[in-house]
Amino acid sequence: MKPFVSNAALAVLLGFAAASQATDLWQKVEVTPGQYSVKVGDSQKLVTPSCAFGQPYSFYVKPGKADKVLLYFNGGGACWNYGTCAMQSTYVPDADVDANNPNKMAGLLNAEDPDNPYKNWTMVFVSYCTGDVFLGSKDTVYQNPFNPDPTDAIAIKHRGFDNFLYVVDYFKRERKNKFSPLHAGGKELDKILVAGSSAGSYGAALNYPWVQKLLGKDAKVSLLSDGGMGVITDGFLAAGVFGPNSGWNINTNLHPIFKTLPSAPATDFLPRAYRTLAAKYPKERFAQYTTAYDVVQKLFLNIMEQNDGVPADQLSGFGNWSTGMNTIAGGLKTALPKNYRAYIDPGCNHTIFRFDEFYTSALNGIRFVDWAKAIVTNDNADWQNLSCTPGVDCGEQNLTQEGILACLARSFGTP
Repeated sequence: MKPFVSNAALAVLLGFAAASQATDLWQKVEVTPGQYSVKVGDSQKLVTPSCAFGQPYSFYVKPGKADKVLLYFNGGGACWNYGTCAMQSTYVPDADVDANNPNKMAGLLNAEDPDNPYKNWTMVFVSYCTGDVFLGSKDTVYQNPFNPDPTDAIAIKHRGFDNFLYVVDYFKRERKNKFSPLHAGGKELDKILVAGSSAGSYGAALNYPWVQKLLGKDAKVSLLSDGGMGVITDGFLAAGVFGPNSGWNINTNLHPIFKTLPSAPATDFLPRAYRTLAAKYPKERFAQYTTAYDVVQKLFLNIMEQNDGVPADQLSGFGNWSTGMNTIAGGLKTALPKNYRAYIDPGCNHTIFRFDEFYTSALNGIRFVDWAKAIVTNDNADWQNLSCTPGVDCGEQNLTQEGILACLARSFGTP
């Protein structure tokens, strides 16, 4: 990759060694701000890695088996208009924070846990700090709609897709660098698990075809999504996602297999994406995890509905979200019986990959950790559609104010 800033390549290599601490299993890679040329298939693309307000971008790697890699898209909310971007409580705008440090996370990202089926794999942690679910390549200025003063605005660098492409290009180069801890020694990739939590689950799914093109070749490439069931609104798609007037304008970044996504209504947006993936890659496996009453997904649906001028459910009601989630999961299970599975846990916690529940959750005698392993081992006994029963054992008794606040605190990492 040839940078367009002086000494950038040297700075990145030095950053790989110097910025990581000896006690940290995951090694931090700091990216010098600037414009870079990355190879996408047979063409070159200019990318500008950045966080939301122009802060330097960084990500993490953990060396392991050269022929197996976990590519993990981190979560951290989203912003798509003045209200959500100005609040800075709906998204993480900086890579250099604990929320983007896998050394401080448990579950799937804890490579020292003996039960982790991916502990010996090479792992790449794609930090998230752009509010665009890894799909944007646009700098957007959001004007306060209630104030004509042009200075009352907020500028966001939605460069999530640029960051993703940079990370993948870096990983490919380091596999060929005999002085790098990631050096592959001539081994080709055999298995790739593309995983993501929350906003990262959308990035993982919608960038999956690019991973196939840039890394997959002859590898088995599986997708494991966590806490992103796609219950969204048409207003959100129009304001944030598609078209030149949207905040992100992802049309130019979507892989060609998703050419019909811009015309999909919100209710069919993510289902259509998964049906497209399953049809294009019939030998691969695709899976989604959620809790039955995910409080953060519900919270974001409320924000979307309010922004669209639609009266939102009370946060404690869960009606619109839980109905939409079960409709999406049920439809995909019916439409894709061969290569799609869903795991719906009781309760209202948000995401599982970064928490100890990755090892403790179990349904019908099958542990989630074994379910997550079965996606790459072709173990049909553990890889089943699993779900609590709504109204019976999905944790409804805990949907009190106290219980919902506890789920929010756990999900956002507050005491």
